[in-house]
Amino acid sequence: MIVFQKKRMKGIVTFILISTFFIACNKNKCIDAPDVSNVDVSVTIERLDKRLHKIPTKKDLEDLLAKNDMFGEAFLNLSQYPMPAMIVDRYFNLMNDPGIDSLFIEVDKTFGDLEDIRLQFEDAFRYLKYYYPDAKIPKIKTVVTGIANDLYLSDSLIIIGLDYYLGLEGKYHPMDVPGYILKRYQKEYLVPQIMLMYSNYFNKTDYEDKTALADMVYYGKAFYMAQNLMPCTPDSLFTGYSAFETTDIVEHEPVIWASLLENEVLYEKNPFIKDKFLSERPTTSEIGENCPGRIGRWIGWRIVQKYAQQFPEITLPELMQQRDAQKFFNESKYKPIPY
Repeated sequence: MIVFQKKRMKGIVTFILISTFFIACNKNKCIDAPDVSNVDVSVTIERLDKRLHKIPTKKDLEDLLAKNDMFGEAFLNLSQYPMPAMIVDRYFNLMNDPGIDSLFIEVDKTFGDLEDIRLQFEDAFRYLKYYYPDAKIPKIKTVVTGIANDLYLSDSLIIIGLDYYLGLEGKYHPMDVPGYILKRYQKEYLVPQIMLMYSNYFNKTDYEDKTALADMVYYGKAFYMAQNLMPCTPDSLFTGYSAFETTDIVEHEPVIWASLLENEVLYEKNPFIKDKFLSERPTTSEIGENCPGRIGRWIGWRIVQKYAQQFPEITLPELMQQRDAQKFFNESKYKPIPY
């Protein structure tokens, strides 16, 4: 149970978790989505990880890095070495070290042939092409680097460090990532989280507006677009909240909103204060000791969802073009009502 404490109010407001029946009924619920069956999209995933494991010669590795310069830079920090041969030697030895075999075995065990991941990307980009016919589908490549990096993403290229996504139960995981973030480095989160980040290329904002509200709406639009690109994906795979956390914050949404208002968060411009409600933290203790972090982003999503409900004629590209956070908020008429 999440206990939410209203700031500057007497007492503690405690609610009971709504039943797990709610979770079971809504886990696989799809939002309304257009028919994209006639949209022609084909996605392939280039398995660089398969080529890297026990790569035969250093010349082969040099050639691979030359053809995949962003891999070398984003995952191996190639430009930081005074001579490229230094990283070639180091990485070649790593890929041929018998000790790394178990890491590749774990990756194969977790991801297999990646067909399910490929199909998820293909479906998501099919929706993208429906909404943005001129959008280019990025190339997708996978690597294994000894858990050196998780992801490189641009509008034309996605590189995934598969060994970063072996999950909480995996034998290997990054040592410097706290548990509340590490839980998102699992296979089922992979495509939803990438599409969430990919939405940034379509998400317009007013960079002069430094308020928390502007940040909330920006994140809310990202969630909204990702959900429309993957309309049958559980909310938890976008937010990173557990099913129980999701159920609880939905139940307590009016309390969360009241606390944001009472703490005068919406028009706050101080980055330190904004971070308490928007940035990566295990909890938002200013609202409640068990209220999950980044709760301001989730409220932003609710505002954007309410705005879209108020204006169903607005297309996804039109919504993503909207830059005025105050307009979003005013016209959404967002005001959660206590149950």
